Amino acid sequence: MDKFSTPAALVIAGLLCACSASTQRKLEGRVFDIPKLHNISDSDAPFFLPALNPQDGFSFYLNPEAARPDRNLIEVASKMRMCARAAGTEARINSTVCAALSMSWRGLSLHKVSDGVFWTYDLPTAAEQKSPASLASCFVLSGDSQSGLCTASLPYGNLVLTIHFRDDQIASLEPLYDQSIAKLRRWER
Repeated sequence: MDKFSTPAALVIAGLLCACSASTQRKLEGRVFDIPKLHNISDSDAPFFLPALNPQDGFSFYLNPEAARPDRNLIEVASKMRMCARAAGTEARINSTVCAALSMSWRGLSLHKVSDGVFWTYDLPTAAEQKSPASLASCFVLSGDSQSGLCTASLPYGNLVLTIHFRDDQIASLEPLYDQSIAKLRRWER
């Protein structure tokens, strides 16, 4: 080696480490290396989200390169812990993620039920159901009844993904879910 190759190798190694910087997240026996660009550190969680105990889950941005209002935040939580907390309540998650039979939602037309401030996107009512299961819930944003922020909690194995999206993205919920799963699969060790 000449006198230039060692410093060059160190610079390249440093750049590779900086580019591959990630945060390790552990949940339900699974380990994920979340790239720093996507990771939302526990101290940086948005004010409207409850602080998560690391055993409860973690959050990441699906599209961190987007402008802040256009970013999709994904919460990843323990299905077992979430369903235990919701047991015996009227929580929407009991009819979706925690139901005895897994819910079918892909490709179904959703029915919007709104009071002008809060609304849900409901699945078609199955014969054995008393009322329809709500796939997503939304609320009006800044007095503009044409836009809103929504969440949908969907199962992913022993985890629950809560996808935060704008109301005008409801038709893109399936791709948002698929992209979230693809990223988690890529990051899982």
